[in-house]
Amino acid sequence: MTTDSVFPGVPDRRLILFLAGMAGLGEFAATAWLPALPAVADDFGASLGTIQTTVTVGLIAFAVANPILGPLSDRVGRRPVLIPAFVAYLAGCVIAMAAPSAIWLVLARILQAVGACAGLVVGRAIARDLYDGAALTRIMALITLVFSVAPVAAPLIGGVLTDGAGWRAIFLVAFIYAALLLPLLLRLPETRPPCATATPIAALPRNYAAMLREPGIGAALLCSALLLAALFAFLVGAPAIFVQRMGLNASTVGAFPLLTMGGFVLGTILAARLAGHIHSHGLMRIGSGVALAGALAMFAMPAAPLPMLAAMAIFDLGLGLVLPVAGGTVMAAFPARAGLASGFIGLFQIGGGAVGAGLVPATGGVPELAVPGIMTMFAAASCLCVLPRSRGPGR
Repeated sequence: MTTDSVFPGVPDRRLILFLAGMAGLGEFAATAWLPALPAVADDFGASLGTIQTTVTVGLIAFAVANPILGPLSDRVGRRPVLIPAFVAYLAGCVIAMAAPSAIWLVLARILQAVGACAGLVVGRAIARDLYDGAALTRIMALITLVFSVAPVAAPLIGGVLTDGAGWRAIFLVAFIYAALLLPLLLRLPETRPPCATATPIAALPRNYAAMLREPGIGAALLCSALLLAALFAFLVGAPAIFVQRMGLNASTVGAFPLLTMGGFVLGTILAARLAGHIHSHGLMRIGSGVALAGALAMFAMPAAPLPMLAAMAIFDLGLGLVLPVAGGTVMAAFPARAGLASGFIGLFQIGGGAVGAGLVPATGGVPELAVPGIMTMFAAASCLCVLPRSRGPGR
């Protein structure tokens, strides 16, 4: 299907940018203020661990919303879910800007997470409505590539805003970002196919259990979830390592993703190029192995910015290989339940991120040792998930 039915007269790349922009809401909300965590803690007179838990709460809310909003979009349509979710996201930004305490930040992060979740989960369902097969994997890779700009740019923007205007300005920029997408969202017609299967909320556990029994699906979900757990362990632990322990400012730490996410971008490009030539399970096996190599390198290298960032770039290369392939594998297996499948992906992947983020403050100890150790543990587990040969979907 061409995108003329979605944006009349607009080429494919416009739709990809729109879907990526919606997906990027979650990335921006989750990563823009990570360099500002120490400043937020100082402002509220709270410990860094307390403020780090607001990141975990947001990720948990994001994960829980996935298996609800995805099937809901199969039942009522894509637009009726997306539009109220954007309103919730905007409300969360306003509350965060005015938050008098960390408790209000928790409420704001929950609203932001639910709103951003719809952009990602329903965006994936829209991609599945319009594409199939190897084309779907390529579109997933291209969307991943485009929205990978968000976690690269967001910490840089967040660090500069924190040093120049205060951490609350981050949420003003997030508000403007979401508001700019609203006109495109209002222009988007309904893409839910007539054959879409609407799953009752009460039947979700049974349906998800059945999906897990499909060959290759569990391995794809677990592999990607474990790598995202490793990623968020680094993202949440980075301010403690680089700001508190090494004395760098927020702007400098915010620029670090520019040095590491090149690996992620390269991984997504390779995933798009190799789709249809290498079995999806083989690509995930390669990607998880590369990610493990990066985590081990970080564990073995000196605790200094450049060696740790070089190791993180290797990890991100593996992550970029795995994420679009895992997402495409799950979405392709359930064409009549795109929203349900998309919600399942988000539940696993963002749930994994929440686990990784929560382990950092819970572990305590020296962060420059704890973070690489946690990452190595998760990356090794992801390799074990894809070690057996899959009986699932092929190329």
